[in-house]
Amino acid sequence: MFFRHSCEIVGLGENLKQTTGLDFNFKSPIEASLHVGNKHPDGRQLSGASNAACFATTAGDISDSSSAEVIRSALSSSVDGKWANFGGTAANLSSAIWPAVDHFFGPLRQLVESAVPILRWRCGLAQGPATDLFCNHHQYLSEDGEVWFEVSMLRGLQIVFFPPIRQVKASSEIENDVVEFVNNGNEEPLGHQLLREAWSQRGSHPRSALVIGVAAAEVGLKKLIGALVPEAEWLLDEIQTPPFSKMLRKYLPSLKVKAHFQGKSIAPPNKLIAKLDRAVEHRNKMVHAGKAPPPGGELEEMLKAVEELLWICDAYSGHRWVAGYISSDTIADWGSE
Repeated sequence: MFFRHSCEIVGLGENLKQTTGLDFNFKSPIEASLHVGNKHPDGRQLSGASNAACFATTAGDISDSSSAEVIRSALSSSVDGKWANFGGTAANLSSAIWPAVDHFFGPLRQLVESAVPILRWRCGLAQGPATDLFCNHHQYLSEDGEVWFEVSMLRGLQIVFFPPIRQVKASSEIENDVVEFVNNGNEEPLGHQLLREAWSQRGSHPRSALVIGVAAAEVGLKKLIGALVPEAEWLLDEIQTPPFSKMLRKYLPSLKVKAHFQGKSIAPPNKLIAKLDRAVEHRNKMVHAGKAPPPGGELEEMLKAVEELLWICDAYSGHRWVAGYISSDTIADWGSE
C-alpha cells in the first residue's frame, strides 16, 4: 500500500521560480520520498500564487488484515475515481482503519514539517512566515503508487469550551487613562506584547510559544523591579539573576510596591508560582536538551499563569485597575500577609 501526504508551503513558491522542484529521500522518521516544487502531482491549482506544492510518499503494509481488506475495497469501489469509498464501512471497522493508516500519515506529516524549515534555513531563506507555514493539507492512498484516492483527514470531533470574551465597557476612566498613557509616550508593557505573541503561536508553534511566554514573565518581573528599584535594573540586565521562583518568593516581598491586594501577601500565590516554575523548567529542558513542548492544555495553563503574573506586576507598578483582571482562582489561592 502507498501513502501520500500533500500540502502547500506558504510563500515558498517565490523562491522556486528557477527550478521545477527538489526531491529528497529519507530513512527517518519514516522511509519516504519528499518533493517540493511548483505543481501538485494531480494537477490541482495551488491555492496561493506564491505557494509551493509539497508531498511526501511512503509504502508499507497494513498490519491488520481486516483493515487492509476494507481499505482495498474502498479504493476499488470509488464512486468518482477521486475519493476512497468508506461509506458502507461498519463503525467497528472504521475505528480500526484510522489508526492503521495514521501509522503512516502521522510520520509523513512530521517529516514534511521537519524538513521544510530545514530546507529554508539551508537555502538561506531568512524571510517567510514564522507561523502558519503550511496549508491545504490532503491525504491519499494507492495500491500501485500510480492511481491515487483521497481520504478524509477528519478523525473525530472535539468540543472546546472557551472562556467568556471580556467585553469592553465605555467609561471616562478608561478613556482618560488611554489618553494619558499616549500623551506620556507609554506603550503596552513589553511583557504583555510577548504574551500576546506567545498565545497566538500556542497551536501552530508550541515550542516558540513556551519560550516567548516564559520570556514575557521574566521581562514583566524585571521591568517591575527596575521601576521600583531603579538602581537594580542594571544588575538585572547584566548579571545572572536568581531562580525565578526565588525572586517571587524572597525578593519581591522585600520591595515597596506601589499598590497591593488588601489582606494578601506581596508574594504571588504558591500555586501560581508552581505553575510558573514548571513553565521555566520545561522551557529550559526544551531549549537545552531538546525536550518536546508540553501538550496543548498544559501549555495554555502555563501561559495563563504568565498572564496572571503580568497583571500582578501591573498592580504593583501602581495600576490599581488591573484588580478586576486577575482570576478568582488566583485570588482564592492567595495567602494572607
